[in-house]
Amino acid sequence: MVHRDATIDILRGLSIFTMVAANMAASVLASPHPIWFRLYGSFAAPLFILISGMMVVFTAHTKGHGLKYFLLRGIMIITVGALIDVLIWKIYPFTTVDVLYLIGISLPLAFLFRRLDTLPRWIIVISIFLITPLLQIILGYTYYPTEFNLSGEQTIVIENQTSILNHWVVDGWFPIFPWLGFSLLGVNLAVLRWNRAHTTFGKNTIFLIGICIMAFGGIIWRFYPGSLLTRAGYSELFYSPTIGYTMTAIGLIVILFSIVDWKPMVIAYKPLQALGESALFMYILHLALIEYIIAPIKSEQNFQTFLLIYIVLSFLLISIAYGLRALKTFWKNHPFIIRFLLGSSLW
Repeated sequence: MVHRDATIDILRGLSIFTMVAANMAASVLASPHPIWFRLYGSFAAPLFILISGMMVVFTAHTKGHGLKYFLLRGIMIITVGALIDVLIWKIYPFTTVDVLYLIGISLPLAFLFRRLDTLPRWIIVISIFLITPLLQIILGYTYYPTEFNLSGEQTIVIENQTSILNHWVVDGWFPIFPWLGFSLLGVNLAVLRWNRAHTTFGKNTIFLIGICIMAFGGIIWRFYPGSLLTRAGYSELFYSPTIGYTMTAIGLIVILFSIVDWKPMVIAYKPLQALGESALFMYILHLALIEYIIAPIKSEQNFQTFLLIYIVLSFLLISIAYGLRALKTFWKNHPFIIRFLLGSSLW
């Protein structure tokens, strides 16, 4: 294996690029958001999480790291999630379940998961996705997770609110069910991707498999769409995530891997690749820029103004990503914490 996989970096960059639009729309774009735009932002998270699972396999194989390494990485990522809650969102941490909490938990689990035999791994992933709708019915799915600002006041009061434990299990922003399933699915796909000796599928076959999964999932999603809630302006179509949505997302991700793998060196991919090489830093940075600079001066904008802001912000992030690439090339022996934030083989 090589030190970096270009397709992984490109698709991780694509997830950041589309995530920027979805996150910025919550505070900048006037409601209601067009359905096509809601769809556009709905696949960044599963791609981001799935790739994090893939990188556990990649890093464990290329670097030989053990469970202790992934436990430490997971704790560090959870710490970053907590700091984002406190410093950017100004709320008590560990309540609403940011995507970084989910990824932090999933890293050591993914490392252990990769040691299982093939059949149990697939049974576990499929079971997580199938159990999720049942848990949503049994435990309930809140309109908005419990959130306390730093003064201790609840930001949005919901009647018959579910518990914080419930948020971690099934109805926070990125609860264990179903989102851990995407990380563990990433492990399975990574084994298939980098263990070529045991893989008989060609690229065309993989593409067709993706088309079939997405088409079947899309049909189910069309007739059983779920709540399709908008949470405080966040309008992705996975509140709540349904079987149809999950299958559609998986099919699309398989298709995207097939397309980018076909010609990963296309010039148009280069900016996305740069974004993907520093994904964690880009995730933190875009949230801070939106919350502290853009949202205070540009809220409730029409779509044309929003699009212009999105283009400018994306250009800024891509420029910074190229700068970070140059910095990492020039500054070879930077400290561990800098490597962690600016990107390594895991990020």
